[in-house]
Amino acid sequence: MSFEFILDLEFGVLGFIMMNYFIFFIRTIFLTLFLSSCTGSPLIQPQIDSLVVARYYDYARSLLDNNPKAYGENNKILYWLDFGTVNQLTGQYSQSIHAFQQAKKEYDRLFTQSLTKIGSTWLLNDTFAPYRGEDFERVMMNLFAAMDFAVLGNWEGALVEARDVDRVLKLINRQYKEGPKNVYKEDAFARLLMGMMYEAKGREQDINDALIEYQRALTIYQQDYAKRYKVGVPRILQENLLAAAQHFQFSQKEYRDEFRGVNFLRIDERRKKAQVVLIQQIGFSPIKHPIQIPIPLPGGYITQLAFSTYDKRDYDPSVAVLTLAQPQGKSIQSTAEVVQDVGAIAIENLNNRKFRVIAKAALRAGGKYLTERELEKGIEQRTNQGSAAAFRYISSIYNVYSEEPDLRSWQTLPDKIAIARLFVDPGQYNVSALGEDLGLVDLQAGETKVFVIRSGWSSVPNALSPEFSKGKVLSLAKD
Repeated sequence: MSFEFILDLEFGVLGFIMMNYFIFFIRTIFLTLFLSSCTGSPLIQPQIDSLVVARYYDYARSLLDNNPKAYGENNKILYWLDFGTVNQLTGQYSQSIHAFQQAKKEYDRLFTQSLTKIGSTWLLNDTFAPYRGEDFERVMMNLFAAMDFAVLGNWEGALVEARDVDRVLKLINRQYKEGPKNVYKEDAFARLLMGMMYEAKGREQDINDALIEYQRALTIYQQDYAKRYKVGVPRILQENLLAAAQHFQFSQKEYRDEFRGVNFLRIDERRKKAQVVLIQQIGFSPIKHPIQIPIPLPGGYITQLAFSTYDKRDYDPSVAVLTLAQPQGKSIQSTAEVVQDVGAIAIENLNNRKFRVIAKAALRAGGKYLTERELEKGIEQRTNQGSAAAFRYISSIYNVYSEEPDLRSWQTLPDKIAIARLFVDPGQYNVSALGEDLGLVDLQAGETKVFVIRSGWSSVPNALSPEFSKGKVLSLAKD
């Protein structure tokens, strides 16, 4: 006599269905616990981050090169972001641009994805869905690609990327209601970068466009960045704004009063000089960590709310001194100044949407609870209280373990970005910063040369995790 026939005789058809629901629920619990170990952050990513911290850029690049499956199907964006970063750090700027373009394509694909594709995030948790990236990370894709184009002297390519920031931010904020819109609505660094790229092109119309972007950047620094991120108006913006305003004979009284004592080189004088710009990426972006709060529910059930928060990382915050030395020994220097606090933007951006994350987690937990109570009632009616109590116990385990915060992020981002700039007479110069020789350049009048460097390494010589010393990085990358 079959097990199904016994159930049908003893409990009836409804009992048989309820028992099958119970068996399915138990299987779901164990499947969830198994899958939770296979989702979320890619195993290799912390190792790539450690390699970047320890300045093993070439090795990190070799592990990711032609290996898009290294991060898993749900983490394609993270793969392209880290691959773009290590290519930039190793001077492979064209490959870096390609990687950031791929990351943007994946983001845009996921941004327009149907809600039916992410239903598992309501049943289980957000780690089961493809990582789309934080809102600010989408903007950084443009800015880092713009830096690549700038190093290559492709001003139009850099402008395309920087201009796209405005469109991206408007598109992102359009998905939120008026009340909970993101605080990150404008990017001052993108405006400053646009102005500098326009100015590098050198035409009269470009100088006018540069002035417009400098004015917009000034407003954002004054009204948003200074208060929210503790980043004031950088001196390079003050100088550029005064020069562009003077060039078109605009009234400088407002700027002169505000930037009293700021000396600047006129546009016509700049055209006789060469300009060297150093973009310094300082430190390492904050890392997400979990916050998990167990919550008892009526009827003996337990669930938890789980969400992530950013924790700052320690690093050397020293800004670079850009040095240009002529072969005969004469040198000139400029100290970099912070123009973008990536870490502060990340923290503020996550805090801004934390209530939305918690609300979603609460709705998900409430839905699970109501479903579980109905199943428990059916089990108790058709079997006994012991089976119902066992179901309640296992359900609570499922509730706790299935609620996990999404800890994925672009870990190879810097914490801050600073800029130093020098105008020099045409000629040959050795360029250096932070003790690093950036090469010998032969500069022409009206030319702009951009360098990008990374700094902020820990004083500990080797910051790699124990897994690296055990040789596990390579095997993870090839799996």
